[in-house]
Amino acid sequence: MTKKQWYVNKQIEDVMGFLNEVQLNYPAAISLASGRPDERFFDLQNIQEYVDTYVHYISKEKNTSPEKLLNDLGQYNRAKGVVNELVSTYFENDYQIKVDGEELLINVGSQESFILTLLTLCSKENEVLVVEDPSYIGLSHFGIMNECQVLPSPVTENGLCLERLEENILACKEKGQQVKLVYVIPDFQNPTGVRMPVKNRSKLLELAEQYNFFIIEDNAYGDFVFEDTKYPTIKSLDKKGCVIYLHSFSKIIYPALRIGVMVCNAVLKDGSKLSDLMAKTKAYTTVNTPSLTQMVLGGLLVKHQFSLKEYNKEKIEKLKYKRDRTIQALTTYFSSASSSSGLDKITWNIPEGGYFLTLTLPFNITKEDVINCAKNYKVIVTPMSFFYLLRGGSNQIRIAYSYVAEEQIDTAIHRLSKFLSEKLNA
Repeated sequence: MTKKQWYVNKQIEDVMGFLNEVQLNYPAAISLASGRPDERFFDLQNIQEYVDTYVHYISKEKNTSPEKLLNDLGQYNRAKGVVNELVSTYFENDYQIKVDGEELLINVGSQESFILTLLTLCSKENEVLVVEDPSYIGLSHFGIMNECQVLPSPVTENGLCLERLEENILACKEKGQQVKLVYVIPDFQNPTGVRMPVKNRSKLLELAEQYNFFIIEDNAYGDFVFEDTKYPTIKSLDKKGCVIYLHSFSKIIYPALRIGVMVCNAVLKDGSKLSDLMAKTKAYTTVNTPSLTQMVLGGLLVKHQFSLKEYNKEKIEKLKYKRDRTIQALTTYFSSASSSSGLDKITWNIPEGGYFLTLTLPFNITKEDVINCAKNYKVIVTPMSFFYLLRGGSNQIRIAYSYVAEEQIDTAIHRLSKFLSEKLNA
């Protein structure tokens, strides 16, 4: 079996649908596996208000009638998007990212941004995509399926290991290959929950300039800061267009909106604009992102004065409460357990934000263990090995606290402790 076949088989067997199947087979089990946002904060009842707000605002800006504007919006529209300037203002207000609206693409979620980036920038022969290992598999697995050269690089407690990254870059050069793209989730990484320090962000930019690669910065969780220390995005530090910034609204508004924004303001050596090349690729994939959902986003941004900090304040507070309650339950059932049980040997990190934390065990966890845990202890967890391209994470579990109800957290961790106690004493 080739390395590519192993990757693809691993993807199909371990990731695609396995946890959904477990959830369907054991509906009474509490899921600590789902990295979904909390549905209580979805405000779909306000959709019409947001559309009306957008139409009124743009009609006034363009000095046109609402009827004419709506007719235009009902048609096929620009590949780059129709709410670009509004999003540009929001980026400057909330993230200190200053970029012209023409350098943005409004896409069908970050997944489309991944696809456009690889189709536009990465050849299949001698250009390499470096991904964090472990990491969210949406980009890496598409790259593998599209026969790109995908190179995993390890994650530490400070995010992507920059020393190993540079070693990988030099090793690729010796083989006549060029690292073209480096994918990172710098804030509260999925699956580990770790965060890249500011000095590492600056160092990564230096490496991008030195070795001539693009950084793909995936900011899915950066808004969910619990300790009042929000780090600058790598893009806000970028002076030379090295960063392709991906911004998802799935977590901060709701997934059904299916809008992700790509910032790609680089000018290539031949003088072409990267945003124009991305738009050309998009025109042959999804053509354009639906104007209807863009209107909802545009109206929401107008209503909240182009900042979502207040809009998400309660959401962040509730998520922090879930993290704290999870840590408290882990302390109760693991750290305070008797040494004879062995549970006190289990450790975890305490993320400063985001959706996930990592549990480290004194033994390996398998797919069969996931099924046993769901069936007999009524709690579902995710082995960290699911997120690795290379073999790793065999003795770790990702705990997702974002979706589970507060009142179920203690019960879920208690059930998990019973399962792990059985494993330890088998």
